[in-house]
Amino acid sequence: MLAVPSSPTPPAPDAAPSLSPAGTVVPPGLLYALARIPDPRDRRGVRFKLVTLLAVGLCAMTCAGHNSLTAIAEWGRRLDQDVLARLGCPFDPFACRFRAPGERTLRDVFARVEPGALTAVGFARLAALTGTPAGALGPDGVPEREQRRAHRAAHDAGEQPPPRRQAFAVDGKCLRGAVRTDGSRAFVITAVRHGDALTAAHRKIGAKTNEIPEFGPLLDAARETDLADAVITVDVLHAQKEHARYLVENRDARYLLPVKHNQPTLAGQLRALPWKDIPVLHRSRDRGRDREEVREVKVCSVDGLLFPHSRQVVRIHRKRRRIGTKKSQTETVYAVTDLSPTRQARPRSRPGPAATGSSRTPSTGPRTSPSPRTPAGSAAITPPPS
Repeated sequence: MLAVPSSPTPPAPDAAPSLSPAGTVVPPGLLYALARIPDPRDRRGVRFKLVTLLAVGLCAMTCAGHNSLTAIAEWGRRLDQDVLARLGCPFDPFACRFRAPGERTLRDVFARVEPGALTAVGFARLAALTGTPAGALGPDGVPEREQRRAHRAAHDAGEQPPPRRQAFAVDGKCLRGAVRTDGSRAFVITAVRHGDALTAAHRKIGAKTNEIPEFGPLLDAARETDLADAVITVDVLHAQKEHARYLVENRDARYLLPVKHNQPTLAGQLRALPWKDIPVLHRSRDRGRDREEVREVKVCSVDGLLFPHSRQVVRIHRKRRRIGTKKSQTETVYAVTDLSPTRQARPRSRPGPAATGSSRTPSTGPRTSPSPRTPAGSAAITPPPS
C-alpha cells in the first residue's frame, strides 16, 4: 500500500530551461510547456489540472497510438502509480492511490480548450527540441547538392560559406476522415519548415472561405523570430499582391511565388522577357521510376515588374520522357521573388563547371555580360511594358 504523501498537491511541472553541464541549453519539459495554456473552466470544483489532462491525452495519442477518448481513458487507468504522480494526477487519501481522469472529464475539457493556444504551445515545444538547420549541411546531416557545391567552392577559395536561409512552405490540405457538422470536409492551412517538416503554424479554414484570406492570420500565429528574413514558398493560389506586401512590409520576410494563368497579365509579362539572351544558370538530369527529366534554370533581375517588391524572376524548363521512348513532354514554370542577387546564399567567387553543375554541352543562346552588381549566370533586364 502506498503511503499517504505529506501534501496532496501534485508535483510541479517540469522546470524552466536550464544549462546542462556541457553548457548547452536544455529545453523545458512537456508539462512546463502545457502549463502556459489558459484553463477555460471555473476554478471552483476543479480536481484535475488542465496540464494533467492535456499531458494524458498527448501521451496516449503519441506514444500508445490511441485516437479516441475512450481509448485514452482506458490507457490512463492502466498507468502505474508512479506515472500518474509524474503527470500530476490528484491523490485520493481514502483509496491511497493516484486517480486517473475518466472519459467524461477528458471529453468536457478537450471540447473547451482553445485550439489556437494549444497549437501555438505544441509547435513552440517542437521548435525547442529541433535545432535550426544552418551551414552547408541539411537538417538531416546530409549535404544538399547545391549547398555541397557552394560549400566546397568556398572552402577551396578559403572563404567562409554564407549561412543558409530559413524557409517555410505554406499550403492547405484536406483532413482525411474529418467532417464538419454539416457533413462537408474539413480543411486546414499550415506553415511547414523546409528540411525537417516542422509545423510552425496551423489554422482551420472556415466552411464559407478559402486559403487566401487565411494566409495572413496563419503567419500572425508564427513567431516573429522564425519569419524574420525567412523565405516563404507557396503554391500558385497564393501568388497575390497582398500576400507579397504582407510578407515584406509587415513580417520582414522574403517570398518565392510561382506564377501561372491565375495572374494572366503578370504571366504574359514574364513570358515576354528575353529568355533566349539569358544563359542557363543550372542544368540537371535525373532518372527514376522509368523516367528521365532534364531541368534548366534561368534567373534574371528585373525592374518595374507588375508585382510588389519583385527583384528576380526564375524560369524552370522541364523536359520529361519515359526511358526507352523518344516522345517527351515539356513544361515551363515561372516564379518571382524579392530576393536580390547580392543576398543569395552562394559563394562570392564564381566556381568552376564542376562546382556549378553545368553540363558539358554549351548553351545555345548568346551569353550576355552581366552588370557588376549582378552575379554571373543572370542578367539585369527591364521588362517590356504590358
